[in-house]
Amino acid sequence: MTGGSAGRRSASDGTPSDKGRALAPEAAYWDARYASDGKLWGDGPSELARLAVARLSFAAGRGFDLLDVGCGYGRDSLYLAQELGCRVVGFDPSPAAVAAARRGRRGDLDVEFEVADPGTLADLPGQDGGFDVVLASNVYHLLTSTARQDFAAAVVALTRPGGLLFLSTLSPRDPQHYAKGDPVPGEERSWVEHCYLHFCTEEELRADFAPLKVLDLEERSYEERHADDRVHHHTSWFLEARRPG
Repeated sequence: MTGGSAGRRSASDGTPSDKGRALAPEAAYWDARYASDGKLWGDGPSELARLAVARLSFAAGRGFDLLDVGCGYGRDSLYLAQELGCRVVGFDPSPAAVAAARRGRRGDLDVEFEVADPGTLADLPGQDGGFDVVLASNVYHLLTSTARQDFAAAVVALTRPGGLLFLSTLSPRDPQHYAKGDPVPGEERSWVEHCYLHFCTEEELRADFAPLKVLDLEERSYEERHADDRVHHHTSWFLEARRPG
């Protein structure tokens, strides 16, 4: 990682405005959830953010640039900025989530939040090669087949040569959500319960992110505690990959 910021523009310089935008159905679902339920998973970081901090501890304090895709109300963005001393831009399609993230922003951390759809990252101007690290916690399984392809291509473009991707996505072995709801016609391992979910295989992930060098890809089972003390039991893929160069 270069640890520089010369190639990155402020998200507010180039990203679309979060006003007057029609939300896609999936984004509208999560926007309503954030508006009604607030901090769904409490203030603690995600499993992926903890992993990223452990793997990036060598770079702490070097001032590198990190993109948190699907940042929600900012819990991972704030955690990563605090633990690693990096500059963080958080994108999420939910105006309610981004508004909450901005309210929780701390003056001593270099963090900014913008409304943007993870499925259309490639359309964001001024961000090509702008980030040393891209983190996408539990976003990929929410994207349709076409959006996943666009997302994977955008991640490669957004990451600097030598930069890293950390991604988590539900596995077909997930006991909480797999095969729940209505199957999506013409798609394997995809269902709609409250929202669309796709469950990737190892082969899919390796193919989708083939332009990157996979450093680690493992299936992990873990507990996800919600703010109302409910506990979900998940099995997800955790991917760490590097852009060559």
